[in-house]
Amino acid sequence: MRRRELCAGAAGLAVGLAGCAATQEEFEFESTPATFADEAVTDADYEPQGTEEIVVERTVDAGGIERDVTVINHSAEYTREVTLAGTPRSLVAAVAFSSPSMTIVGREFNPIADESRRELAGRMRDRVADRLDGEGPDGLAAVGERDATVLGAATTVGVFEGTVTLEDGERQLRLLVTRVKDDQDFVVTGAAYPAELADEERPRVEALFGAVEHGDEN
Repeated sequence: MRRRELCAGAAGLAVGLAGCAATQEEFEFESTPATFADEAVTDADYEPQGTEEIVVERTVDAGGIERDVTVINHSAEYTREVTLAGTPRSLVAAVAFSSPSMTIVGREFNPIADESRRELAGRMRDRVADRLDGEGPDGLAAVGERDATVLGAATTVGVFEGTVTLEDGERQLRLLVTRVKDDQDFVVTGAAYPAELADEERPRVEALFGAVEHGDEN
C-alpha cells in the first residue's frame, strides 16, 4: 500500500470536491496477481487468455476525513472450447481475481470483503461474459454449494445457474464462485460451463480451484 499527500481537486478523483481548499490523503492499494498453476491449466485443457490490471478510483470517508483511494486489482482469465450438438463453442471460462484489502484507520473498505456469494457470482458473470459465446448468463439462481480448499483455506463454493442465449437457442450455464483471504488480498475464483456438461467439467474446475497460485505461491 502506498500513500501520498495531494490536493483532492488536483487529483480529480473525488467528484464534487472543487479546488484545493484542503489537503487530503490519497491511498493506493494493489493486489498481488493470482493465477491457476500452469500444469493444472494444461491438464484441464484450458487456454490462458491473458491477465488484466483493473484500476478503480473512489473516495471514502474514513475517520471523518474524505480520502481518495486508488485500487489496482488483477484478473487472470482462461477458456476452454467444448462441443455441443456437434458444434464447437466457447462456453467454458475460468477466472482468478485478486483485490487488495483496503484498511484505513482500522476499517476495511473493499466491498468484496463482505459480499455474499450471489454478489460475487455477479462479479464473476461480468468477468466471464466477454469470453463466452452468446449473451449472458442471465437470471443467476443458486442451485447448491460445495466445500473446497483454495490456497490452503477451507471455503464454500457457491453454485449458480443462468441462461446464455445462443444463435440456435438458450442453454443453461453453471457458474461456480468462491472467495478466500490470502495475505493482504481477497482472491476470488470463478468458472462457468454448460450445465449439461457438469459431470465432465466440474472436476476440471475443482482441479483449477485447488491449484491457485498467489504471492509466494507464484
